Amino acid sequence: MAILTSISNLSSIQTEFSEIFADLAELFGNPASLGSIYGLLFASSEPLSMEEIVENLGISTGTASQGLRRLVELEAVKPEKADGERITRYTARLELRPFVAMFLDQQLIPRLTRSAERLAALEGKLATLPKETGQTLKIRLERADKWHRQAKNFLPLVRKFLGK
Repeated sequence: MAILTSISNLSSIQTEFSEIFADLAELFGNPASLGSIYGLLFASSEPLSMEEIVENLGISTGTASQGLRRLVELEAVKPEKADGERITRYTARLELRPFVAMFLDQQLIPRLTRSAERLAALEGKLATLPKETGQTLKIRLERADKWHRQAKNFLPLVRKFLGK
């Protein structure tokens, strides 16, 4: 009975980690399955095969394959094959760096670039507004531009921290 309780507790912990990382993946604009896969591997003391991941998470082989490929690209998981074994097993890397780098490259930098273009376009529209409204919005646009520049100036520090 103790073994069954232990297995049930382990499964419960792995499920919870999968759900936590799924939520985080979605927060950063990635598929929940990417986070679920990482969460399962994070909570596993032994490397898991793709088949074990599919079975534990109840996802398709295609979803698992695509997610594992992406996680390997991000250096968030490490593939390994034992001597003479044909099956690849995966282990979670425990560093935060890959996820922060992914967020910067896929979410923050593109959005900052788009927002800079949008702020510049707004500036041109201010001249068409009544003077008082235009002045108020000009001050607010300057504030938004200042926030944007500060965020942009902060990126080199984050990149240095990440070793990029």
